Amino acid sequence: MKKILMLFTILIMLFSLSFAAHTFINPLGPTLLPIAELFTDKGVSAGGFEIEFWRSMDQAIANIVSKEVDAALLPVTVGAQLAAKGVPIKLAAVSMWDGFYFVSKEKIDNVMDLEGKTVYTLQAPGQTADVILKGLLEKRNISSVNIVYVAGPESVQLFAAGKAEILLLPEPFASLAVTKVPEAVKSLPIEKMWNELTGKDFSVPTSGIFVRANLETTVADSFLLLYSQSLEMSLQNLDKSATFVSEKMGGFPVPVLKKAFLSTKYEFKADSEMRKTVTQYIKGISEIDDTLIGNVNFDEFFYESEVF
Repeated sequence: MKKILMLFTILIMLFSLSFAAHTFINPLGPTLLPIAELFTDKGVSAGGFEIEFWRSMDQAIANIVSKEVDAALLPVTVGAQLAAKGVPIKLAAVSMWDGFYFVSKEKIDNVMDLEGKTVYTLQAPGQTADVILKGLLEKRNISSVNIVYVAGPESVQLFAAGKAEILLLPEPFASLAVTKVPEAVKSLPIEKMWNELTGKDFSVPTSGIFVRANLETTVADSFLLLYSQSLEMSLQNLDKSATFVSEKMGGFPVPVLKKAFLSTKYEFKADSEMRKTVTQYIKGISEIDDTLIGNVNFDEFFYESEVF
C-alpha cells in the first residue's frame, strides 16, 4: 500500500506539470468513486488539473462538441454515438461495468413484464440501459412500453410518491429507491438483459473515459495512470470514498453508497481485451438496430496508449 501511495504521489506531481491547462469532466454519481483520491480534503483537485462535473447529458455533449474539454467520462454508448457522428473523440478506457437494475414493487423477470407499462430511466436517450432496453424490446416485438427520462434523484422521488411504478436506474439510485420504499425490489440486472439480447455472456461496459482525438499521448497516458491508481486506492478505502461521493452528491446517504458500490463492478481496463469487449458490445447492439448507435469506425474509435 505504501508503494502504491508513493507512486501515486509522484504521478500527481508529474501530472500537475503536464495537465494543468486541461479539463476532465465527470458526472455526479457513482462514477465519482474512481476519482475520490484525486481530491484533497478541501475538495480541490490534487493533480493541478481541472475536474468539472456534468449534471445532464446535454451539458456533457455540448462541452465535448464545442471542444471545451479534453477528456470526459461518458456512457460508452453515448461516446460511440458521438464518434459515429464525426465528433473527434476516442475511447481510452472503461472503468465501470454493469450496475443498472430495475426497481419496482413487483419483481421484473423479463421485458415481457413491461408490456403496457411506463419505465423511468436516467438522463436522456442513448445511455447504456436505454439502448439495451430498446434493443431487447425490439427483438421481442414489444411496442407498448413508454420510456420516460428523468434525473436520478427525481426518479426516486417519483417512485417514493407512488407516481412511478418501474425504474431502470444505475447504482446508487437503485439502492436508494429500495430504501425509500420498503416493499421495493431490485431485479433484472442489465447484464442479464444483455445476455438475452445477444446471447453473449460478458459484463456490460457502462462508463468509459473518452479523450480528444488529438490530445497529446503523454498527457492522456498520465491521466489514465492517475485515474487507474486513484480507482485502486478508492476501492481499498470505501469509507473515505463513500464520504467523498456523498459530499459531492449533496449529502447522499453513505450507507446506501457503500452498499451500492458492492453492486457495481469497478475495474479499469485500457487494453486489447477492453477493445475487444467494447467492439462486441457495440456490434451486438447494431445487429438488432443499427440506428441505436450508428456506424462506428473501430479503426479510429480507440485511443492507443503507450502505457497500457
